[in-house]
Amino acid sequence: MLFSILLASLAVTGFSEGQSYLSRKLLEWADLKAGKGPVYGQGWSPDGNRIVTADFDQIRVWNATNGRELASMKGHTEFIWGLAWAPDGKVVASASQDGSVRLWSMEDYKQIKQLQTGWAFCVAWLPDGKKLVTGNRGGFVQIWDRESGELIQTFKSGNYSFIISVACSPDGKTIAAGRLNGEIELWDVERSQVRLTLNNYSESRCDVNGLAWSPDGSLLATTGEDKKIYLWDTKTWEKYAWEEHSFLPVWSISWSPDGKKVASGAGKYETPHTGATIIWIVPSL
Repeated sequence: MLFSILLASLAVTGFSEGQSYLSRKLLEWADLKAGKGPVYGQGWSPDGNRIVTADFDQIRVWNATNGRELASMKGHTEFIWGLAWAPDGKVVASASQDGSVRLWSMEDYKQIKQLQTGWAFCVAWLPDGKKLVTGNRGGFVQIWDRESGELIQTFKSGNYSFIISVACSPDGKTIAAGRLNGEIELWDVERSQVRLTLNNYSESRCDVNGLAWSPDGSLLATTGEDKKIYLWDTKTWEKYAWEEHSFLPVWSISWSPDGKKVASGAGKYETPHTGATIIWIVPSL
């Protein structure tokens, strides 16, 4: 069955203060059993009705309620690494190792613009919908103008490990950037400097493959090569909850607009059409 709904109820909600994050686990709600991927990137539409997932050189569009595949968008010539919905829900941005970021109309599922960014591992939108954020192989975070396609700003920290995931906070003041070496940098957008770095949080290899802020900004979801999903409390920057994504590395993460679920994408590295997208229920704060 393409979309398997697990008829399990959330047994644990409303945790006591000081309780370890280890007891707060995500609950699997649905599995897009489609054999697509690797799902290096995926994203939930702002209205909650659709999910986009990366599948090698194409983007698949899904009905988020029943799991039916609605469309596929083709144009990239290499693996697609990042996907992000514009805040207005009308456009999806895709980042690929073919050296481009492309914009797609979500009305007719056709490409409407191409930005020559070089190999971008990831892409995100600033809240105004006028600028795009990418991370690249040089270890830089870059901001691009949506209309002109011009590079506006480059963030450099002296760490040249690849930037493989980016996410913008809902208020637009902070950009989270995940590195191949496992570090998560929190950039102050106005000052163009790193405010905080999270590291040494896993004993396994933990390339930060995916990042996503919850809609209210209270939690930051991270995923990695260690096959785990972590939710971080953005007030204390301590782990709040977690889950393990079966036997596959987790490449991407996104939130439902109501903040009650996350979708995670997994797959084998550079192996076309192998992957999984699972939707999880998030334990309440």
